[in-house]
Amino acid sequence: MKKFALLLLFVSFVSYSQGINNYQYVIVPKKFDSFKSEDRFGLNTSVKLLLQKYGFKAYFSDESFADDTLNRCDFLTADLINESNIMVTKVKVALKDCKGNIVYQTDLGTSREKQYAIAYSEALRAAAKSFETLAYKYEGKSLPFQPTTEKPVVGVSESKIESISTTNTNEKPVVRVIDNKIASKYNTVFFFAQPTANGYQVVDNEPKVIMRLYNTSQKNVFMADKNGVNGTVLLKEGQWVFEYYNNGNLVSEPINLKF
Repeated sequence: MKKFALLLLFVSFVSYSQGINNYQYVIVPKKFDSFKSEDRFGLNTSVKLLLQKYGFKAYFSDESFADDTLNRCDFLTADLINESNIMVTKVKVALKDCKGNIVYQTDLGTSREKQYAIAYSEALRAAAKSFETLAYKYEGKSLPFQPTTEKPVVGVSESKIESISTTNTNEKPVVRVIDNKIASKYNTVFFFAQPTANGYQVVDNEPKVIMRLYNTSQKNVFMADKNGVNGTVLLKEGQWVFEYYNNGNLVSEPINLKF
């Protein structure tokens, strides 16, 4: 019986390792669900640095990315599971795939320190010891990824962006003014869809939740709520669009969305 239990433990460990080794990028949210403020006790920053220490390429959720070939399922999302009570601070780090499934989870780290900032730091360090035995090593396909701090084209108002093009170097550039609703198609800033219990929340680069998506029975079709405006987000010819009715007219807004 003891040998059987050890075998199960070994198989579980190998399974975890194989799954986690298929990923190299991890998105760390600026605020964990268990806390009311961003980077509470510095935990979000600590988790990001911890993941980088053990070989992952970890980035905050408000960082922009220059490579449009990536999709949401190329990334894991970090979560801090808080099981603390009055007497003991208890946390563990979970890495979830694009469907919200836990790909890897540390052991529970604990602390009996009374000061919360110290207690959470101690508990996180204790949980981090699991990464030492994980022996993580990325074995999947290398992805051409670089974070970018590029901003949209400057010199224009918040509501509009200018796109300049020309077909002849001797001609003056043609300036087209594009409404900000479709500006995301012309710059590297995109919106990130983060998994929720029944769909996704879409965040901008502040980060701020700008839209909520709800699963339907159709693939690549979501019910959407954008600041009280109800509609549908769907994939059309490789482009995500938000469609809704305004005064009886159907409006279709392209959105540069990453899952």
